[in-house]
Amino acid sequence: MPTPRLILAALVAGALTGCTTYQSKDLLPAHTQAQFEHRSLRDPGLQKFLADHGHPATGEWDLARLTLVAFYFNPNLDVARAQLAATEAGVRTAGARPNPKLNFAPGYNQDASGGVAPWILGYALDVPLELAGQRGYRQAEARQQNEIARLGLASAAWSTRSAVRRALAALHAAGDAAALWREQKPVLAQAAQLVEAQVRAGEVSPLEASQARIALNRAELAARESDRSAANARSRLAEALGLPFAALADVRFSYQGLSDPVASLAPAEARTWAAQNRADLLAALTDYAATQSALQSEIARQYPDFSIGPGYQLDQGEGKWSLALNLTLPIFHQNQGPVAAAQANRAAAAARFIALQARVLAEVDRAATDYASALGDLETVKTMRTNLSQQAKTLRVQQSVGEISRLELARARIELADNSRADLEARVRADLALGAFEDAVQRPLIFSESAWRATGRTTLR
Repeated sequence: MPTPRLILAALVAGALTGCTTYQSKDLLPAHTQAQFEHRSLRDPGLQKFLADHGHPATGEWDLARLTLVAFYFNPNLDVARAQLAATEAGVRTAGARPNPKLNFAPGYNQDASGGVAPWILGYALDVPLELAGQRGYRQAEARQQNEIARLGLASAAWSTRSAVRRALAALHAAGDAAALWREQKPVLAQAAQLVEAQVRAGEVSPLEASQARIALNRAELAARESDRSAANARSRLAEALGLPFAALADVRFSYQGLSDPVASLAPAEARTWAAQNRADLLAALTDYAATQSALQSEIARQYPDFSIGPGYQLDQGEGKWSLALNLTLPIFHQNQGPVAAAQANRAAAAARFIALQARVLAEVDRAATDYASALGDLETVKTMRTNLSQQAKTLRVQQSVGEISRLELARARIELADNSRADLEARVRADLALGAFEDAVQRPLIFSESAWRATGRTTLR
């Protein structure tokens, strides 16, 4: 039969088995900066990641491929992943059973009779027993917190995709604007020369020549401003991707899917999808479920805590076994305060969900209205451009037969270029409105709901 000392040694050894030892892991700014500066689109891990997700790094970089780059590199997603890992550890913690306690109470009888060992060695083991399903409620709440963190990762992923889309659209718009201004500069220069010739001939006042030169100077300034906007958009794109600015120096981008957007999701379907599938709404709903589990746990704590404590005492050479039963008596309170607080927390979580859902629905309605308006403006500007193009062809014919002057033709071309800028502005607004609509719904709108679910890329369910 094992002695008490052997039992004690076995218990201590079992407690120490499997303990994790601390390992230092320094965080050095110089090292992290160097790692960041060496990131590039040629990273082997990124290449494999893109290939595994059906978008190998070939040719131009479009929105889908750049979104995957951001998912691979963007540090905000690493933060969300770390938070998810912490809640997964919380699930493990919630499932752990309470550890027993070992009590050792030695004593010494200074008046012991001769020949009798004066030592009194007492050992007691206190084993807590959780009643009323407390452990199950604790586990349920931990799993719900883990689900909230998973949905937080989904929200962070969507925010990252949205940032990439905005930066890519801004880069596209700035590049097109710079190209339009460069195309208009020769026309404005020609118009200025023709007006100056008329001034020398005494046909018009010098004021008109001054206005023509100012228009040319404004075009030069606007072209440089567009170049600055393009550099700024490229920097924002690099930030959204989690790459240094230099990594995008020679990259060719594809803007397919950004230009000429078309409506593909009815407002009613968009409202239904957003109200039932947005990650932040699902997180609020899961938070409500967590408050339910917390309330159940507090109600279970109304019942007495119970523990059993077997013990052994070596009393002056005589072995004595004992069994202690410990019970917390709910005399002064029945955990009513924490129960009331848990009930209030549940009511607050329900109110937060309803308020958020109402805000989401209003956001979808505004985004849908603005998108429809932007598409209408885009169609109107395109019609104007068609009419102006036809008018410019007619004027070229008239100028070739001497019916109008070269200056009149140049002015018609300037008007056409102005309409091209209006066309660009309308397209940019439509691009931004589409992005806002997608953000309100948290779903790419180029797919129907069934097609989007069939891709298997939605992580909101």
